[in-house]
Amino acid sequence: MEKANREALISDRDEILSRQQAQGRIEEAGDFPKVVLIDTVSFCNLKCSMCVHPNMSRKKGVMPWKLFTKIIDEIAAEDKSTRIWMVFFGEPFILKNRTPSIFTLIKYAKEKGLTDVVVNSNANLMDETAARRLINSGLDAIYIGVDAFSRESYEKIRVGGDYEQTVRNVLRLQELKREMGSATPEVFVQFVEMDLNRHEMNDFINFWGGHGATVKIRPKVSWAGLIEAPNLVLGNEDRWPCHWAMQTMSITDTGKVVTCAVDLDARYIAGDINTQTLKEVWSGKLKELRALHINGRYCNLPPNCRGCRDWQSARANYHHLNKRDSKEYSVDHAEDKH
Repeated sequence: MEKANREALISDRDEILSRQQAQGRIEEAGDFPKVVLIDTVSFCNLKCSMCVHPNMSRKKGVMPWKLFTKIIDEIAAEDKSTRIWMVFFGEPFILKNRTPSIFTLIKYAKEKGLTDVVVNSNANLMDETAARRLINSGLDAIYIGVDAFSRESYEKIRVGGDYEQTVRNVLRLQELKREMGSATPEVFVQFVEMDLNRHEMNDFINFWGGHGATVKIRPKVSWAGLIEAPNLVLGNEDRWPCHWAMQTMSITDTGKVVTCAVDLDARYIAGDINTQTLKEVWSGKLKELRALHINGRYCNLPPNCRGCRDWQSARANYHHLNKRDSKEYSVDHAEDKH
């Protein structure tokens, strides 16, 4: 029985590894990260069941304009094709009425010539005014976490959210794009696959695909072991280099660079963008972490990374009305948390 279980795990390992390799998610990014996550706001309006944000221990805040522009200016100088996530662990539309607003931040990045500026959101606060401003900002893509095809499931997963209002908000964004003659932002609707919602996945794909959205199906993460994720079937003896370590940089609202996108509480600090450049941090402590991954020295990683098994979740399947079969892309970082 143990031998059979082990053989099944090896099969799972080979399939998961091949998907990540096909998406180009394991090789080292090089001299500069492929993806930068910016914690412009660390507040959130929901308490989702598969998320650790409700238990977040670090102080919540909003990134100062000076720090934000410093980050964007360096990215523009280094590599304009770097993917920029305008939120790391918060809800962007909390900033819709602030000065500067989330739309001002996006526009600044686009005016600097960045070509891949995206946000993730639960869309509960995305009213029509916000949707219009989002389109006018020049945002390239928005990833909207819905995770259910019924109010009953939604309320168990997206605690505090309004299912019907969210659906209306997303559909209205699609309508406004047509009315305003804009191809952007590209709309991705996300479904984190879990036991609770798996039975609704096909209906979810058909509905949102039929309304012009690209559907993203992704596995659950454990946030470095802080919540249960039964889908993480592989142990560390099966480990390979983590996508988030190899290709991404995550910056908190105070400028601290942390291990990766699942290091919510900044348990490991690799640098400080207030006093360093992104490239210095990427070539410093983060490079040391990448070397440990590359050389298989996982036992020497920081504690929050050492026992983490989320490396196997760095993948996703994408579905569109005109692509009936699963389509896997390498443009995304897995990373959509909301």
